[in-house]
Amino acid sequence: MVDSQPLSRASTSIVIPSAGHLQPDADASMLQRCLDTLALLDPVPAEVIVVVGDEFQGEPPQQTAGLPLRVLHRGAGPFDFSRAVNRGLLASRGELVLMLNDDIEAETADWLGKMAAHLDDPSIGAVGAALLYPDRSIQHIGMEFDGAHPIHSFRGCQLSEAAAAGGNGARDVIGVTGACLLARRRDLLAVGGMSLEFPASYGDVDLCLRLIRSGLRVVVEPAATLIHHESASREPVIEPWEWERFAARWGEPPYRGHLPVNSESAHNYDSPMTADQVDGEDRDQLRDEILNLRDRALGAEARTQFLTNRVAHQDDQMAELEDRVAERDTRIEDWKDRVAERDTRIGERDALIAERDLRMAEKDARLAEQDNRIAELEAENLRLHEDLARPAMVRLARRLVPRSGRHERA
Repeated sequence: MVDSQPLSRASTSIVIPSAGHLQPDADASMLQRCLDTLALLDPVPAEVIVVVGDEFQGEPPQQTAGLPLRVLHRGAGPFDFSRAVNRGLLASRGELVLMLNDDIEAETADWLGKMAAHLDDPSIGAVGAALLYPDRSIQHIGMEFDGAHPIHSFRGCQLSEAAAAGGNGARDVIGVTGACLLARRRDLLAVGGMSLEFPASYGDVDLCLRLIRSGLRVVVEPAATLIHHESASREPVIEPWEWERFAARWGEPPYRGHLPVNSESAHNYDSPMTADQVDGEDRDQLRDEILNLRDRALGAEARTQFLTNRVAHQDDQMAELEDRVAERDTRIEDWKDRVAERDTRIGERDALIAERDLRMAEKDARLAEQDNRIAELEAENLRLHEDLARPAMVRLARRLVPRSGRHERA
C-alpha cells in the first residue's frame, strides 16, 4: 500500500537503547552527546524514545533543544538491545521508526531526510546510513555475506576507496546495522520487530532478512553520514551460541541463496489482530507476545525453507552421485572390454611368439645339420690330403733307393 503522502515528510520516532555509559575521555555521556546532535535535525523528529534498563548509569537524559524526549524502562534483566528496540517500537507514534545507537553522532541536519526519501518507494523496507569511525574510516556502509557470515562491506576503508569500488551510491544490500536503521513502523510490526533470539548480535541482519523474505528491499544510503563510536558501551564479542542460532534459522552455504527479493509469493503478516489493536490489562505483554509470535513464525518459515532447500540440495547431490556411479560403472564396463581386448591381443602375440620360436627351433636344427655336414666334409678333405700326400712319398723313396744301390756297387 502506497502512503498518501511521501514518507520523507512523515513523522519519525527515534528509538535509542542506552546503558548511559560515559563517552571515553569526556564528561558527558554518549547518550547526551547523541541527543545534542539529534537536535540539529530539520525537521525535528516526532519523538525520541530512550529505552533504559537496570544497568543504566547516571541521571536520566535531559531535555535537549526542544527534542520531544520520552524515557521508557526495558524491564529487568541484562542489557538486551532487541528487547529495548521492541519496547520503543510498540510505544512509538511515528509512521517511521529509526533504531539508533547512543554512540552515534550526527554532523549535519539532513541525513535522516536522505534516508527517509528511499521509503517513498513502497518496495523498500529498511534504509541504513554510512557510519564512520572517529578517524573517518568506514565502519558500516551496508552488509554482505562472506561465506556464511554477514560482514560490513568496506569496513576499515576510506570513503574514496569505497567510491572507487562503486560503494558511494545507494544500493541494495542484505542488511544494514541496527546502529542506524530506518523503516516503516507497520513493516517492523508485521515481521515481528527485533527477534528476542538475538539479544546482542545478528538481530539487525536477521530483521533485514525477514523484511527481504516478506518481499521488501533493504538499501543503504552513503550520503547519510554519521560518526559511530562502535562498541564503546560494550565489548564487541559474538558468542558461539549467537552464531549457532543465526545459522539454525538462515542456514549456511550453499543454501543461503533461497532468500527471495520482491517475491510474489511472500507472505503478509498484517493480521486482523495487530500489535496496536490489543486492549485489556495485559496490553503491553500481549503486544510483546504478538511481536514474538510473528518473529517466530517468520523464523520457522525461514528455517523450513532452509531445510527444504537443504533436502533439495541433498537430493541433487544424490542424483549427481547416482550419475557419477552410473558413469563409473560405464567406465568399468569399458575398462573390462578394453582388458578383454588387451588379453586377446596378448593371446595373439603369444601365438605369434610360439610360432616364431618353432621356426627358430627348425632353423637351429637345420643349422646343426649343416654344421654336421661341414664337419663330415672337412674330415673327408683331410683324408684326401692324406691320400694325396702318400704317393709322393713312395715316389721319393723309389728315387732314393736306386741311387743307394748304385753306390754300393761302385
